[in-house]
Amino acid sequence: MAYDTDLTDEQWALIKRHIPRAKKGGRPRATSMRSVVDAIMYVLTHGCKWRGLPKEFPPWETVYRYFADMQKRGRWRRIHYDLYERVRKAAGKSPQPSLLVIDSQSVKTGKCASAETKGYDGGKRVKGRKRHAIVDNMGLLVDVSVTTANVHDTKGALKVLQKYHKRAKQPRVKKIIGDKGYRGEMLKGFVRKAFKARMEIGTNHTSPQAGFVPDEKRWLVERNFAWLGDYWRLSIDRERTIAHSCTMVCLAFIRLMLRRLVPV
Repeated sequence: MAYDTDLTDEQWALIKRHIPRAKKGGRPRATSMRSVVDAIMYVLTHGCKWRGLPKEFPPWETVYRYFADMQKRGRWRRIHYDLYERVRKAAGKSPQPSLLVIDSQSVKTGKCASAETKGYDGGKRVKGRKRHAIVDNMGLLVDVSVTTANVHDTKGALKVLQKYHKRAKQPRVKKIIGDKGYRGEMLKGFVRKAFKARMEIGTNHTSPQAGFVPDEKRWLVERNFAWLGDYWRLSIDRERTIAHSCTMVCLAFIRLMLRRLVPV
């Protein structure tokens, strides 16, 4: 039985080389890795428990084991970074962005989340975790970090920007835009030193005539978070660990970018 979350042949071909090969020796691999990926996309999109996977997919224990193993080995990150560059090249842009927009999103956590990975965001009145995301001028996710919800935005920004700086061989960033929560010399100094770029604080505008007018660039990252709302698994952070939480956000954009490269 086919599901609307299954990858097409063309989409599977784009990520197949990143999928771990079967180990040498022993019995041949009996599990279809394409079915495993389809099952993971089903969980992500429809938000069911791993144990709730339809019987058409491989056993849930097998699916979860491959999901966790690929996370530990950094395979999901490689797929995300590879597709990201492909989408930008297809749009006629450089593989590396020159503009970054940063923001955070506090989300509630499910019952499985361990206590030490949760905090309370007093401003948003949310008990759970906080997603710190940077996007480019196409609205594509460049990188993401997840922390407890009580972590200040500037500290979360440093974490995700350090993560991107570590993997970007030749970053082209000239400007990073954030809201008032990112004010401060510590973050500005890091951006200046690491990227030789400037930190700009953007503001939304409200007037009686025009009403609410979002900042020209900041709306890109807000739209990014809105896209995550299409995935039921992400409506509440249901992952036991922060690492798996990060991976689920990346998987959402892997699916989005596959659909951009190979429209269905």
